[in-house]
Amino acid sequence: MKTIFLLILFLLIAAFAIYAFFLQNVTSDLQGNLSSYGISNEAAAFAKQHKIVNIAVFGVDGRDDVDGNRTDTIMVATADYEHSKLKVASIMRDDYAYINQKYGYDKLNAAYAYGGPNLAVQTINENFDTPITDYVTINFDAMVSMVNAVGGVTIDIKSQDELDWVNEYLMDINDKVNTSSPDLKKIGSQVVDGSQALAYCRVRYVGDGDFDRTQRQRDVFEQVLSKAMDLTPIDQFKLVQSTLPYVQTSLSTLELIKYGINLALMPSKDIEQSRFPTDDYVSLDTLDGVAYVVPNTLVDNIKALYQFIYEDSYSPSSAATKISKEIVSKTK
Repeated sequence: MKTIFLLILFLLIAAFAIYAFFLQNVTSDLQGNLSSYGISNEAAAFAKQHKIVNIAVFGVDGRDDVDGNRTDTIMVATADYEHSKLKVASIMRDDYAYINQKYGYDKLNAAYAYGGPNLAVQTINENFDTPITDYVTINFDAMVSMVNAVGGVTIDIKSQDELDWVNEYLMDINDKVNTSSPDLKKIGSQVVDGSQALAYCRVRYVGDGDFDRTQRQRDVFEQVLSKAMDLTPIDQFKLVQSTLPYVQTSLSTLELIKYGINLALMPSKDIEQSRFPTDDYVSLDTLDGVAYVVPNTLVDNIKALYQFIYEDSYSPSSAATKISKEIVSKTK
């Protein structure tokens, strides 16, 4: 009994030591000159006070017959080691945002087309005053593989119009991804496969347009994350194998291991979700014939985003405040 007790004590101490070592370094990228990421000094200093990691997640179409690389999906995935939570925040792709001196103001998703994931991360950081240094880009086919690998997800079709649009997109997805998923037959809650889930995520002409669309994406993404964390290590490895061909990331193997260990050691794996701009601070506007989602104001949305991610108050940087004022002047 003494030997067993000592062994258990040793394992507990070892686990705590590993946890402390990795957790101590979760924000280690936030040092040196961060201007290339568009990270303000204020955002970096604030993030260093917390054990919270933010990673940009981009979904791109990836099909050969689709021109351009504007991001279909923009999210910030957060591993909150302080409150033992995973968080997913959608950023509206049609958000009116400052890109850089060359491109000026445009839709947020244009940043990826202009300069790939690096410019996209920089644009998110400058507009939402975030301290993001890493990204994951997933193309059109990845959702199909991920959903199938976790055994499907549950969706809720709310109307006949929504059902018709899901099946319309599904026909195109089956053709492009070379699958043969059947049409959905009913309204209501139902378990679907990867192609059907992707079709559901792409619907934008029903209800509240792109606002509802980002909600669908978060619902599916949350289920994939939750189910993936409950898989056995072998099945998790299979999931990674099936997804890697469709993923581009700035994360190194060591970083993936570091964050994976921290997630595994979390006592709770609750997932929270939100969308920005929020309902309280958003408006719609048309500029030069182009429809935009306008943060109203950007400063208020930054404060709300920080409250969601860090569960703490934050005063936006002077650079982000300047962009906020410029957006007001250009859209009023």
